[in-house]
Amino acid sequence: MITRQDLVEWQLKIASGQKLPILNQNDIPLIGHALEARVYAEDPDNGFLPGSGLIKILREPERVEGAVRIDTGVR
Repeated sequence: MITRQDLVEWQLKIASGQKLPILNQNDIPLIGHALEARVYAEDPDNGFLPGSGLIKILREPERVEGAVRIDTGVR
C-alpha cells in the first residue's frame, strides 16, 4: 500500500510468465508507513499446536479506504 503499486498482481504476473513493468527503484515512491500484525491461537500445553477457543471480544480498527486494510478469518 505504501508504494501505490499492486505487488501481489506483479507476483501473479511473474508466476504466469508475464513480464513486469520496467521501473527503476526511483520510480517507486514510499509513501507513509505499513504495519502488519498477526494473532495466533496456540496451545503451549499441546506442543504449541493451533488451538481454537471462544472469541469473546473482537474490535477491528476503523476501515479507511486506501489507507487501512483488514484481512481476518473471523467475524
